[in-house]
Amino acid sequence: MEKIIHLVRERVDRDGGEWRAEVLGSVVPALVDAGATAVSVHLADDGVGIAGPAPAPGGELPLRAAIAYWVPAHDRAERALAAAGSVGLRNDAYLVTEALWSDFGQSRGEPRGWADGERSPGLVTVALVHRNPRLDPRTFRELWYRHQSPMSERVQPRLRYVRNTVVHPISPGAVPVDGIVVESWPSEEIVSDIEAFHLGDVGNLTVMLDSVQDCFDMDRLRSVAMSEYLFA
Repeated sequence: MEKIIHLVRERVDRDGGEWRAEVLGSVVPALVDAGATAVSVHLADDGVGIAGPAPAPGGELPLRAAIAYWVPAHDRAERALAAAGSVGLRNDAYLVTEALWSDFGQSRGEPRGWADGERSPGLVTVALVHRNPRLDPRTFRELWYRHQSPMSERVQPRLRYVRNTVVHPISPGAVPVDGIVVESWPSEEIVSDIEAFHLGDVGNLTVMLDSVQDCFDMDRLRSVAMSEYLFA
């Protein structure tokens, strides 16, 4: 099985409720009909009231959705790619490898107990990361996997962490990106409060900033607050 993620960009003033209705009401059923499984949808809809830690700057078409699913083979998934690619002003698909680094209830919080298609509690941040240009690809991955991932688990109140490493773009001319990170958080208040976001310890903030700056290209980092909808 292979995992595909679509990064969907849409105008900032698109109504959040209308946006959610289109994606959940049209795209998800079409994906399931095309044979996709384990569909997950992350939306900048009217269920979130904050922009996120590193939203797109003014003048850049913002990320409004990340649609992920599994197929037997990405090069034989034309119907699924068409279904998920039917929304947004820009829609780029990527083949990724997934690491479910920590799940609900594994490190913090309660195990998942809500139904498919129901909005997950709290919120997620979807981060688009790029390799620090000072690092070669292998060193970047080792630093990201062996240091950044476990360190961030220790210093932040994260409920779930899904690390997606981009293998290659599927869409011609797709915006380059090295990784797509989906992190779940208890509340908007925690994400908006820099101290609470680091377990109330300013020292944790310093450790996090040093690590992020070593690992990623900070000028290209985007991290957007979204609602999450999971499907079997």
